[in-house]
Amino acid sequence: MKKLLITLAAATSVVAVAQENEEAPKADNSVLEETLIIGSKDDVKALTGSASVLDRTDLEAFNYTDLERVLTAVPGVYIRNEDGFGLRPNIAIRGVTSDRSQKITIMEDGILITPAPYSAPAAYYIPNVNRMNSVEVFKGPASIEYGPNTVGGAINLATRPIPADEAGDFSATYGSYNFQKYNAYYGKSYDNFGWAVDALRYSSDGFKELDGGGNTGFVRNDINLKFMVKSDDDAKYPQRLTLKLGYADEDADETYLGLSDEDFDKNPLRRYRSSQLDHFESKHYQTHALHTVKFADELKLVSKAYFNRFDRTWFRLAGFGGDAPALSDILADTNRFSREYQLLTGQRNSDPSNEEDTFVLTNNDREYGSQGFESKLTAIMQTGDIEHQLVSGFRYHNDYVRRDQPTFGYLMVNGRLVADGDGKRAGEGSDNRAESDAVALYINDTMTIGDWTLNVGSRFEYIDGKFTNFQDGTKSSRTTAVAIPGIGTLYQVTEELSLLAGINKGFSPAGPASDESVNPEESVNYEYGGRYSADGFDASLIGFFSDYSNLIGRCRASDPGCDLGDEFNGGSVQIAGLEAEASYIFDFDGILWPMSLTYTYTESAFQSSFESTFSQWGNVDKGDELPYLPNNQLRFETGLNGTHWDVFMSVNYVGEMREVAGQSGSADTGAFTEKLKPLTTVDLSASYFITDNWRVQMALDNVFNAEQIVSRRPFGGRPNKPFTASATVGYRF
Repeated sequence: MKKLLITLAAATSVVAVAQENEEAPKADNSVLEETLIIGSKDDVKALTGSASVLDRTDLEAFNYTDLERVLTAVPGVYIRNEDGFGLRPNIAIRGVTSDRSQKITIMEDGILITPAPYSAPAAYYIPNVNRMNSVEVFKGPASIEYGPNTVGGAINLATRPIPADEAGDFSATYGSYNFQKYNAYYGKSYDNFGWAVDALRYSSDGFKELDGGGNTGFVRNDINLKFMVKSDDDAKYPQRLTLKLGYADEDADETYLGLSDEDFDKNPLRRYRSSQLDHFESKHYQTHALHTVKFADELKLVSKAYFNRFDRTWFRLAGFGGDAPALSDILADTNRFSREYQLLTGQRNSDPSNEEDTFVLTNNDREYGSQGFESKLTAIMQTGDIEHQLVSGFRYHNDYVRRDQPTFGYLMVNGRLVADGDGKRAGEGSDNRAESDAVALYINDTMTIGDWTLNVGSRFEYIDGKFTNFQDGTKSSRTTAVAIPGIGTLYQVTEELSLLAGINKGFSPAGPASDESVNPEESVNYEYGGRYSADGFDASLIGFFSDYSNLIGRCRASDPGCDLGDEFNGGSVQIAGLEAEASYIFDFDGILWPMSLTYTYTESAFQSSFESTFSQWGNVDKGDELPYLPNNQLRFETGLNGTHWDVFMSVNYVGEMREVAGQSGSADTGAFTEKLKPLTTVDLSASYFITDNWRVQMALDNVFNAEQIVSRRPFGGRPNKPFTASATVGYRF
């Protein structure tokens, strides 16, 4: 690894020295950008692969604080709601599992931002979307540059840049369930220096109603500082260095415990007394340094160094002691398990002499760290009639997770949980550490000749993982080396119409704790389709097909019947789908009427039969569909935009989906037999600009108060967010 890094550094130095001996043209520092990968919406049209950009205007239209709701505007993206506020999102792209967004690559300003993307990819932290300037989504061959996960795709959250001169804004929001949000931004640039501060705080008392009273809400704080120094505008080799410092925390009275279907029908917002002690706390620290140097108009080097820390504890109900049934089974059949159900709801007191009457609460304590360095060299050159944009780079990354998960016993006494007096339960919970070192290399050549654009690239990942179990003293290691090629092509049929096609290898690494019998997740991904743009009308239709040679299932602390960190082979799986987008803006004498439609169709099937102890699969028959993958998703958005006002409406539909692998006519699958029903929600937003600087906005979410179970996993049915209203006053200069 050291030899490899030295070789790469030397190669970069050779390129830099070679350019110093040439007369480089002057360049404008303002064009140097480190945080964006695609750029603007117009830039998407020139890509050989599928991608989407949501800009600042899109993010402000409905004033969402929930990234999940923002991403419903992107085709091929799937969401599994959990808490209603998007505090811990479950996001999938093109059929990969949505469970805690673990199978997609998530970045902030092009830097890996999930707490430990190699060692423990479940994303219990994700940046707050309210401090973002844009959101970029990559799929298919467009994502291989941004591993480690290339099966579905990647998401880049680009923060607000330091302004070219001076800019600032402030907004205050108040809404239902005592929702409050305060966001302030200010930045200023001088000749060779600039800085910006972005501060966010939002909170709610929560919409769930805890039996006997108590908190069900949360509060989040987030502050970021940016400092930038740059060379003179007329420097021979313009350079810019940006330093970003960030801190974020969360304090939430959140739970994994849901409701029985019968109780959900009576009151979907209810919470049982047994969840009264559930509490989540986290802190996140980040230091990012981004450096850009432009040797010539045709040669640019961007380097990034990063350091992230994320600590969190989740003290929560895990189940009952002894041989008691799992919480999911109890809530699936409350008549059969009436005693346990009465304990959960506080209708019965625990018998201290009966181990199965004891509630087991676990303190899920985690320490995550990730750090690394990456560098990307972009060169533009001409060979005959072919123009090349050659991108090459490497990344060294290290991350780790330290898990300490002790368990404690509690008794239900007159509707309150009381410690059983025994303290930490010996021999239970988990106590381990996983760590990964990864080196990634990639090269990508975008060739343009006439109306054709061809993109050919490959990524190489070398991953060295180590796992230590402190309970039994065992240690294990795992090494993976993989090449991830991809190719995409774009043909400009006419000025308005273009066709694209691509193929790439999909890859998602197995974790350091998995044994050698578990194979990495690998697939061959295909995409094909076209784009049309003319006279304000934009449309795209893209099909995709993912042919998995192996699918990985990963056990988390909330999954019953498996040990934390266990991984499972799912064998061959096929996923196919269609992504459609269309938008048009009507103009009625200065009043604009925008309309857009996004639709995704998906189907999936296991290609073999097998028995699995992974609860989301169970006993699989060939042809079974994957869980949490709806066949149909649709979002329709429209509005009116005047000189000093605008009104927007969105309609979001998610079709029915399974919670465990199965197909029509399949056998009973226990607690997760029933499909999740379709859900349609309508959101409204209206804004009025009092002056050029002052704006007021009213937002209504889930206008018709549609209520459905959005997940029965891990423990019982949980609701979507009910109808809420909020009002915002904002000032911008």
